[in-house]
Amino acid sequence: MSNIYEELPDIFNVAAYLLQNNLTSGKGDKTAFCYRDKTYSYSQLMSLVRRSASLFSELGLERENRLGILLPDRPEIVAAFLGAIWLGAIPVPINPACSLEDINYILQDSRIKILLTSQAWQDKLMPISSPYLQKILLVDGERSFFSWLEEQSEQTDHAETARDEAAFWIYTSGSTGRPKGVIHAHQSIAVCARQYGQTVLNLNSDDVIYSVASMAFAYGLGNSLYLPMAFGAASILSDANNAFDIINDLHRYQPTVFFGIPSVYAAILELEEISHLDSSSLRLCISAAEQLPKNIWEKWWTAHQLEICEGIGTSEFLYIFLSNQSGKIAAGSSGLPLPGYEVQVINENGFACDDGEIGELRVSGDSLMLGYWNRLQQTRQAIYGKGMKTGDKYKRDRDGFFWFMGRADDLFKVNGQWISPLEIEEVLHRHPQVYEVAIVPETRNGEQLTEIVAYIRLKENSDSISELKRNICLFAKQQLPHFKAPKQIHFVDSLPRTSTGKINRQLLRQKQLDFQLSISH
Repeated sequence: MSNIYEELPDIFNVAAYLLQNNLTSGKGDKTAFCYRDKTYSYSQLMSLVRRSASLFSELGLERENRLGILLPDRPEIVAAFLGAIWLGAIPVPINPACSLEDINYILQDSRIKILLTSQAWQDKLMPISSPYLQKILLVDGERSFFSWLEEQSEQTDHAETARDEAAFWIYTSGSTGRPKGVIHAHQSIAVCARQYGQTVLNLNSDDVIYSVASMAFAYGLGNSLYLPMAFGAASILSDANNAFDIINDLHRYQPTVFFGIPSVYAAILELEEISHLDSSSLRLCISAAEQLPKNIWEKWWTAHQLEICEGIGTSEFLYIFLSNQSGKIAAGSSGLPLPGYEVQVINENGFACDDGEIGELRVSGDSLMLGYWNRLQQTRQAIYGKGMKTGDKYKRDRDGFFWFMGRADDLFKVNGQWISPLEIEEVLHRHPQVYEVAIVPETRNGEQLTEIVAYIRLKENSDSISELKRNICLFAKQQLPHFKAPKQIHFVDSLPRTSTGKINRQLLRQKQLDFQLSISH
């Protein structure tokens, strides 16, 4: 495959690139986005983007100033995100699933000058303590964002930005501390579109794309915004927040490509008997953001005769760099490296691990971030050339497939041997009563021995909790080496998750510590 980065001109504005390519290729009247009962063509989108750029300029947003976007997925995000880039400003999507504390932190850390949000969010955030914020635009109320745009002329000239210049920021979920602002250049979007959208998905202008992931984080931004635009496809924007609504959307819009996450696939399968999904329109199913259990893959195949192409990416690389592909799938794995990326599993000394040996994942590629905002030391610790250590523990098999073993700080030792929580969770997922599970270590107060603890969300309530615990423990001992079987099981109504939907193991560990401290006192 040719190197897309080398093909791009030095002066390159990715908003203009995405929009003008569709207009010059005759796709102006083709649907770009659908939201509820309204559709937007590529020509209409171009007008909205130019008017957004004009409005932002009128309000004092200058080149490299930050525009915050705090909204669930809706058309205003697309217009504002691309409009800011068109102007040479920096859009910063903020995930509505973040805590109020983290949102306020992001507003100050990124020095957002204009914030696009809703009346409800404005009320929640008031008073906003950021000294940098000068204007709040609302998508609802008496003066909505789109009503502002109706009064604007179209700013036809886009900023002559460089391909290596900062185009937008994405904040990490903050599961191991404060969210970090990941700075991406204009060229990153073009690289990801070529290396994933073309190579793995073979996207084309006839595709209709539906994603459950929010555009406020990297996976969702690619799924719903720039991947479909790069190929002239249509994207469905939805605020569905449960499996019933997602199934209804899939029936209503008849997408050809479905971007899901593991918990959504599991939830849809659980509703099979009462709300059957007609998947006949789909040609591709994708999963990322969290490891997909093998048993969910197998159940989906049995129910729909569709492979799920599991992959992994990071905010730092913007999108997916390891992926299964149609016809090249090892269920439960993260797949094979995409063209343009060099992926290795390395040991503590920086040397490549043997196949089957657990080490840290190191990735190199042209979509790597420019750096973390205001985090010089963390940037230097992470980046070397075009590569970085991801902080994920992996092993590679003899066929070249990569298998996720957990985050570096998720792994722990029992009896002197490294334990991957995912290996145990994969087994417990096969139990007919287990809906979700998270494995964490527990070191008892005053003792050095580490025990394996399972937090389990059941598919349905049971009258005999003690008997069910014994049953699950026995099941685990039959499937796992004795030292890997959980010593304790706790049933919970839900598992804590980060703002991007991943299980928050750190919070589970903290809850254990708080519980132990309360007993000791």
